[in-house]
Amino acid sequence: MGIAALVMTGCKNSEEQYVRLSDLVCTFQGSGNEPYTITVDSEPEAWRATANASWVSAENVEGKLVLTVSDNTDGSERTTTVDVVAGKAMASISVIQLGENDLPVRYRLLKDLHSAVISPNGKLAAGYYSVADAETGTAIYYFHFINLDTDEKTELGPWPESLMFPTSVTCMTDTGIVYAIDANGGMKAIDMNEKNFYAVEVPGIANASSLGINSVSGDGEFWVGYAMENGHYRPFVFENGQATMLPLLGKDFRDIPYDGEDFDLMARGFSADRSIIYGTTWDNQDYGMVYWDAERNVHFVGEDERKVRTVQRNGPEGEKYDYNIVDGMISWSSQFNISPNGKWIAGTYRKEELVNDGDKVEQTEFAAFYNVEANKTYIFEEYGAASGMCVNDEGIGFIGLPSMYTSKTAVVRIETGEALGSFQDYIYGLYGVRVPEGFLQYVTPDGKRFWAATLSSEGIAMTALNWYLAVNE
Repeated sequence: MGIAALVMTGCKNSEEQYVRLSDLVCTFQGSGNEPYTITVDSEPEAWRATANASWVSAENVEGKLVLTVSDNTDGSERTTTVDVVAGKAMASISVIQLGENDLPVRYRLLKDLHSAVISPNGKLAAGYYSVADAETGTAIYYFHFINLDTDEKTELGPWPESLMFPTSVTCMTDTGIVYAIDANGGMKAIDMNEKNFYAVEVPGIANASSLGINSVSGDGEFWVGYAMENGHYRPFVFENGQATMLPLLGKDFRDIPYDGEDFDLMARGFSADRSIIYGTTWDNQDYGMVYWDAERNVHFVGEDERKVRTVQRNGPEGEKYDYNIVDGMISWSSQFNISPNGKWIAGTYRKEELVNDGDKVEQTEFAAFYNVEANKTYIFEEYGAASGMCVNDEGIGFIGLPSMYTSKTAVVRIETGEALGSFQDYIYGLYGVRVPEGFLQYVTPDGKRFWAATLSSEGIAMTALNWYLAVNE
């Protein structure tokens, strides 16, 4: 079976002729490939395809492009293109075939899913999409599950938005339960095996409508997230069948003592051994990064490099007031910032400086990784505006560039600072597979599943299309 990078592409000319393809890159194994089908949308409707190498055939079968490759007996990777022409418009597909003895690796991009997630050990991926209900003017939702070992797909639905109104999926188990935030309130659990869904209730959490599950273990027995208490987000851990609220910091990110109000804290993710939980503050848009150790004591991530300074700022009437600027670790809402063994936490080191005679605080952000065991932070200023996305047990860090609207990934050996090139180079060096530019979000503990995303623009909207690379030995 082919490995497809499902990226929408196309080109238009002045006569509004175009070709849009569901695939930009297709990678095939060295032998034993089944024909691979690509959707073609074109104007004019009639189109023709030309393969630019003898080992590829390209056929128009009932309006769809079917690619077939012969076995590769050359022993090394080979590459060609297939051109699709409709009128004066043309689009091309890169076709890559691995050598006969290369590892079996599959690459899929989930372009049709609005939101998607991978399970902790990379057994499954899941997400949802919607279609319009012409009768009611509302949406109908479907959930899509993929077995990453076999490529087997399971689809559940349709469900009207009065029953199921997901805004995003947050996490899922290896056994086939995915958790989705429901616009109707609370969270829904969608069970691939029971082929149904249910509202999530957590023993120990009184108000299910305020519940958020941000990360779950493969067996579904350990969760972290947040619940609302007195109008503020509070972090919890669910284990042994019961939720327990995690301890709060005595002060907020800016070192202001916590007084029970105006402070929010969420648990975001945890190490595979469940020893370390991390989270973020959610006050004043600071996104300060914290972690709870094995005894569930709470600390700021990057304590060794955390610096707080009191400065004088200008108020709206020109009056002076005290304000704390902070150099410290922050993060957003990712569940994948921690290594499986809990030794490393990836994030962003943000520096602040008072400028314009006290009228403005200027912020700069750098990728950073924190060694929990050594209480040591490694900051990578040479990459400019960037964020630490994820990290493995061996201390290989993956840096997202830039820190906002991240579109590419660099790889480093954290403790030595050695640059290991781009993520594309890193994957090609490991498996001989070409992947598109994008940002890596997660590597499974065994290092055999990679979860990433590529930015795509439709008009003025920018979306992140998730994809995975699955190594099956």
